[in-house]
Amino acid sequence: MTIDNMSEIQQDHRESDCAAIRNGVEKNIETWLSKYPCLISKISDNSFYVVAEKQDIDDMISRKFDILDKIRNYTYDGKYVGVTLSVGVGTGADVAECEKNAKLSLDMALGRGGDQVVIKNKDKYDFFGGVSKSVDTGSKVKSRVVASALAELIQGCENVYVMGHRFPDFDAIGSAFGVVCIAKKLGKNAFLVTDKEKTMAKPLIERAETELPGVVVSTETAKLEFAKSKKNLLIIVDTHIKSFVESPDLLSMSKMTIVIDHHRKAVDYIDDAVIFFHDPSASSASELVTELIEYIPAVDETGSFVADALLSGIMLDTKNFILRVGVGTFEAAAKLKDFGADPIRVKKLFSNDIESYHERNRIVDSARKYKNCAIAVADVESKDIRLISAQAADELLTISGVDASFVIFTLGDAVCVSARSFGAVIVQVIMEYMNGGGHQTMAAVQVKNSTVAEVTERVMHSIDRYNSSLNKSEV
Repeated sequence: MTIDNMSEIQQDHRESDCAAIRNGVEKNIETWLSKYPCLISKISDNSFYVVAEKQDIDDMISRKFDILDKIRNYTYDGKYVGVTLSVGVGTGADVAECEKNAKLSLDMALGRGGDQVVIKNKDKYDFFGGVSKSVDTGSKVKSRVVASALAELIQGCENVYVMGHRFPDFDAIGSAFGVVCIAKKLGKNAFLVTDKEKTMAKPLIERAETELPGVVVSTETAKLEFAKSKKNLLIIVDTHIKSFVESPDLLSMSKMTIVIDHHRKAVDYIDDAVIFFHDPSASSASELVTELIEYIPAVDETGSFVADALLSGIMLDTKNFILRVGVGTFEAAAKLKDFGADPIRVKKLFSNDIESYHERNRIVDSARKYKNCAIAVADVESKDIRLISAQAADELLTISGVDASFVIFTLGDAVCVSARSFGAVIVQVIMEYMNGGGHQTMAAVQVKNSTVAEVTERVMHSIDRYNSSLNKSEV
């Protein structure tokens, strides 16, 4: 286990106060563990190693690891200090396997933003906590190191292929164009791999046909060309989950893969990436790519199109600079403005036609309130149903007393859920209960072999489960 954010606390407190805070947190941990006949060893200023028996772990589970709440609510001199705890628990056939799984669990907990317990048992992960927002450290050291390594790997290959997740949105496509720009500035062939008909960022794709002709290719074309060279580099943006990528086949073909993502770490992550640039405190993948651009000397400018694309990704995932906005977000936006991004031009990318506007309003009108959430079923037929449902989910958040929204719609043979919040409810956790995912304020799931009614019931059950985990009273 590790205390997540002591380095940030040290920036705001005197050394003597930091020592007192650390001692107070340690005392809480020791008091919690004193109930169990376990071994505890301090391995660094902020980290601990604990050996406990299975029946004691089971008791901790039954109590939902209440130590998380105690640490989160810890006060010093009558004030909350914002300290949190991350715990990785591993089980196995022997001590070595337990230790290995515990380390993997802790990495998972930290990769999901901290303030949680992750338990790994064979190939299964269980999660507890994770209700705090990720801490933005403001440090650019990692970005600078990653940028240098990224440039070196790009220069060592012949072709660069970039892809995001299935049904890519403006952040996936925008960040992908940013990476394409980096590769081209370094003198390499670069391609964005996507299905033009299934993207939620069609205005960007349409502009790319003129601005960057030949860059956007289909998955089938990419696989054919990929097989012709051994010096390919595959870069994944806006997702780190194997099953979510645009083309799992292309991922399996790649011998050298880079991941750039901001979503909280999920179970089925790409575990063999040569660079895994992952920051759940960032607003978007587009923000991360913009940071990388700043540290690659060859990229002295991106051009207005790529700048617009990156800014559109930031604006989408922050809901126009409302959510998950840190200092780095505004710094990235300022840099893109210098590169030629036009906020008005970007805003027009999100415009709807009158038919889509009416369809979105019909979905909003159908919503009903359940506990502190709004749930709506999209009973409309549209080729842009995914986009319209996401917009409707955003709109539902403007209703008084609604902390989260869920729009349920049918897409092909699957029933899908688009979930949104302003941060009071972590919709990622709710969607994970249904084997979906995303990030804290924007998440989704696809459910096959189920009806809309069944999925609606599962959404309500997951909301209840989430509220129960927080020990919330029903609203």
